[in-house]
Amino acid sequence: MINLYKKTYELVKQIPKGKVSTYGHIALALGDIIASRAVGKMLNENPYKDVPCYRVVKSDGSIGGYAHGVEKKIELLKRDGVEIIKGKIDLKKFLFNDFITDYPLKKLRKEQENLKKKISLNDDFELNSIAGMDVAYGKNVAYGAYVEFNLKGDIIKQKIIEKKIEFPYIPTYLAYRELPILNELIRNENPSIVMIDGNGLLHPRFFGIACHFGVINDMVTIGIAKKLLYGKIRDGYVYINGRKVGRKLGKIFVSPGNKISIETAYQITKNFMKYSTPEPIRQAHILATKRKNEMEN
Repeated sequence: MINLYKKTYELVKQIPKGKVSTYGHIALALGDIIASRAVGKMLNENPYKDVPCYRVVKSDGSIGGYAHGVEKKIELLKRDGVEIIKGKIDLKKFLFNDFITDYPLKKLRKEQENLKKKISLNDDFELNSIAGMDVAYGKNVAYGAYVEFNLKGDIIKQKIIEKKIEFPYIPTYLAYRELPILNELIRNENPSIVMIDGNGLLHPRFFGIACHFGVINDMVTIGIAKKLLYGKIRDGYVYINGRKVGRKLGKIFVSPGNKISIETAYQITKNFMKYSTPEPIRQAHILATKRKNEMEN
């Protein structure tokens, strides 16, 4: 999996003295303008002294935030020879956008387009157990939890792993943030179905994290989302561009990930509902959050 923090810092190091770039231009050099906000977050968390994050400004030339304060950022920019007039920089004069890049986010989108051809929406399993997985995020560490249930609703296994965060949250790229954790959790496990906190087919590219995880691990998966970020609801079903991709169940949205149909995914999820989310997901969330709180506090 890709370390997008490292990729971003490598781009920023290319900005020469006396020049600036913008959060949006860095995002485009990564391969997708949608990453602009994530770029700001990553630069604010930069731990390296040789990465000149102060040389990245807002799209209108205004200074923007900086981990060491705006005044320090202005001081460093002026020291570089960058003119700041009324709080803004003339980007026509000082903009650097000649990045050497392999556009990693474009590569990831292409990878998803290729992988989604392998999705199956046919019921292809023998039901014996159901696992739920969730991830809680601390400052620099992700805490993943796995909880497996038998068909009576009893917990038969649970475990937790911790892993350094190497990919920020970027809308539609959640899989690349969480897959390293989920793949570690599923190692040596063989549940009939895995429920994942996130979308399956209910995704702008019809390939949410439940699909991605299911395809690369050849497993039956169901996506459980707490919010509807895409699509429209009609008669209890969710549609994207006229395609039926999932169902609303109480406050949640159920969509198939792999090797399962919409109706079967809905019915199995309904059978495991005790509160507002199905028990495999709820218990995994509780376990991951508890570990995060223990370690971070």
